[in-house]
Amino acid sequence: MNHRDTDYLYISTRLKARSQNLFSREKLNRLIAARTGEDAVKLLTENGWAAFAPDDLSACEAEIARQQQESFELLYRYAPDRRMIDLFRLKYDYHNLKSVIKAGALGSDPSPLLSAAGTIPPAALLFAAREHDWTKLPGAMKQAAAEAADLLARTGDPQLSDLLLDRAMTAQMLEMARESESGFLLGYVRLMIDLQNLRVLTRAARAKKGYDYLKRALFPGGGVTAAGLTGEITPELLRAKFAAAAFAAPVEAACSALSGGSLAALDLACDNALISYLRTSALVPFGEAQVIGYLLAKEAELVSVRTVMVGRHAGLTPEQITERLRISYV
Repeated sequence: MNHRDTDYLYISTRLKARSQNLFSREKLNRLIAARTGEDAVKLLTENGWAAFAPDDLSACEAEIARQQQESFELLYRYAPDRRMIDLFRLKYDYHNLKSVIKAGALGSDPSPLLSAAGTIPPAALLFAAREHDWTKLPGAMKQAAAEAADLLARTGDPQLSDLLLDRAMTAQMLEMARESESGFLLGYVRLMIDLQNLRVLTRAARAKKGYDYLKRALFPGGGVTAAGLTGEITPELLRAKFAAAAFAAPVEAACSALSGGSLAALDLACDNALISYLRTSALVPFGEAQVIGYLLAKEAELVSVRTVMVGRHAGLTPEQITERLRISYV
């Protein structure tokens, strides 16, 4: 990207101020403890959210989508290079790809499942799936989409096509991070890959999957490969492979999951490790780390608010909602 840290001085200042309005754990606790749905929505509106009917989850989702789009527009307006923002929108594009490809095989309508948070309009993906023509998709995505659709048609196994698309997405993110010449961004993507591979290894062990599966399932670009994994996946092996301090909590959650513990707890620990990495951006006065940190902190906030509001709607206790929350960025 060839931008100097000082090119980010203005947006870094703006984002530091906006970060103060993100939901801290204290604010989330108040949201959980709000006596009524109306009180919960009032707390949101006091922090810049638009009002919505507290029992209308679709209205809540619409406001979450608006908040997300607003953050994208802010970053596009002031960030020196929008490609780092596009990198984090890829997951929504690939989510939509999975949805339209599976819906095409089933003859169903995927529209309710599609997100507008990607870089490609959902209507364009719907058209491509309907016409079986992926040539207008950008870059490596067109080949991945065609291969995934063909794989699903041949095997009838959506897990295989999803895995192919997940690997394509990760490879694309890694390439974009390298092109950015941002050490912070590249470090984030590599950590994300390693944590995803920790999940893959844990789930493979529980499902009694062998070496052939791991060769296909492990994501390239991280610090762990399929080499040396021909034997049983044990807690000792995981602790040796993922020895860095950043993996401490995720590895212990994975070791617990190997013996029947919660996979949800493993996912939570992995998400928390990524948020902990993002928190280091607060130590940098200005630069691309501030943009990346804010973008993902805002996303984490939206996930947390959704978790609270859905939990309240489902009648979960405050304790049940709290145990589902990721750590807060602020």
